[in-house]
Formats: sequence, structure tokens, C-alpha cells
Amino acid sequence: MNLIRSCFGFAKRRNSLRSVRGSVAVEAALIFPAFLLLLMGTIEFCLIFGAQALMESAAYRVSRLGKTGYVGAGLTQAETVTQLMVSQLSSFGSLIDTGKLVTSQTVYNNFANIGNAGLAGYGEAQDVVVYTISYPWKIITPVNGILQYMGGAKIGNENGVLNLNARIVVRNEPYH
Repeated sequence: MNLIRSCFGFAKRRNSLRSVRGSVAVEAALIFPAFLLLLMGTIEFCLIFGAQALMESAAYRVSRLGKTGYVGAGLTQAETVTQLMVSQLSSFGSLIDTGKLVTSQTVYNNFANIGNAGLAGYGEAQDVVVYTISYPWKIITPVNGILQYMGGAKIGNENGVLNLNARIVVRNEPYH
């Protein structure tokens, strides 16, 4: 019986299957960390793109409210605009800390002056206002170390913070 098994290579196949199973485990152990890092990076970049889109939407809504001159009951225009922006960005849950948001509104008398020195505020009727929202997104995935190792550029600044910015330019409506 052993002679027949050895002639047909049954013993060799059984040993080769054991070595294949062992090599699959080693390969999986080597590939899993890279796969996990790729998955985490993909999820984080999707969150960054989602936060950026949400900030752009909030900038649009805030500028839309600001250009009409609407002021909530018992609030200033700045409080009304800030309240809307915080409520818009809070929909992203705890991923955006609204306390770290930096906002600015710069007033110009026409579109040609954008980029020159402007005044802070919401302006008057027919003024051009640039609304800017910035948020420092802390990158948690260790992609910067890997990118530097591979000779690539870093994402964000030296502290691993990527500044997300949304900007919109509007002309205030004629107030009645």
C-alpha cells in the first residue's frame, strides 16, 4: 500500500499542502497591515471630502442668509449667521468641532476690488462680501509617514493638520 501511495505521490501532496497553508498564513500576516492602512486611509479621505462638501454647503447657506440682510429675533446679524453655520456643520456629528471653525466676512464695494484690502463685516446693500470658512482637520491615519518613506509629498502641515477651506462671493441684495 505504501508503495502505491509513494508511486502516485500522495505523501508528497499532503506535505506540500501543509507548506502551502503555512505560506498563506505568512502572506496574510504581511499583507493585512497594509490592507488595513489602505482601508483606514480611504475612509478618512472620504470623511475629509464629506466635510469639505458640507463646509461648502454651509458657506452657501450662510452667504444666502447674509446677503438678504436677515437678522433673527433678538440676535445680531453675526449671531444669526453663526447660528446657521453651526447648525449646518453640526450635522457631521462629532467629526467637526464647531469651536475650531474660523470664519471671516470681507466687504468690498465691487467685484474688481476683491483681493485688495477690504473691510470686515457683512456690508450694506449692493456690497460684495466674501465669506470664508476654515477648519483644521487632524489627520489620524499615519499616511504621512508612509508617503515620506515612498518619497511623496506630505498631506497637511508638519503637525498632520489639513486646513479645509470654503469660500463664496456674493453681492448683497438691495435691502428694503
